[in-house]
Amino acid sequence: EIASRGGTPVLFPSHGLNALGGSDWVGAQARMAADWDSYLGFELGPMFVPHGRIYDLSAYRMLLDVPQCIGAKHSSLSRELEWQRLDLRDRTRPDFRVLTGNDLAIDMVMYGSDYLLGLSTCAPDAFALRDRYWAEGDERFYELNDLLQYLGQLIFRPPVPAYRHSAAQFMKLRGWIDCDGAPLLDTLRPDGDVEILRNIAERIEAQVR
Repeated sequence: EIASRGGTPVLFPSHGLNALGGSDWVGAQARMAADWDSYLGFELGPMFVPHGRIYDLSAYRMLLDVPQCIGAKHSSLSRELEWQRLDLRDRTRPDFRVLTGNDLAIDMVMYGSDYLLGLSTCAPDAFALRDRYWAEGDERFYELNDLLQYLGQLIFRPPVPAYRHSAAQFMKLRGWIDCDGAPLLDTLRPDGDVEILRNIAERIEAQVR
């Protein structure tokens, strides 16, 4: 339905898909994408969800051979693993988009990654400004990136799934939502985080005004 309406499908990890070995994982995607113009793959580490899995480079190399796969999000929270994928991409398929999901290293854009960061939903205005600074060679990129990374380190600290509660706390502070509860989570962030988040929010808003 997504493809038929002009959208780009994202093959989000699932118990069934991630139970497959590398070649079968790629083969399943190729079969699903046979009638699509394009789609995005997705590697998600087990720190995010119980069924998360990061594949080895040989499987990733096979993924690059699927013509409909135009890119893949990589969420291992590991710079090294992402650098390996960037190097492989550059050597074999330069048009392939490595979409970083490393909210602990949002400067991966400096190394050639694009991004699909959960963190960016907390401050899309600040990320848009950061990206403009980077594209224009503006040195203000670094200070704003550092501030956003400070937010990312706080929100995505262990236990990582609690980032959803942190995000709700932050978005409530920015006046975007009315409630910062997260009733479906087993672990919530402490109330003391709110004042730290408030300070970050005020500093971000001072830069994006």
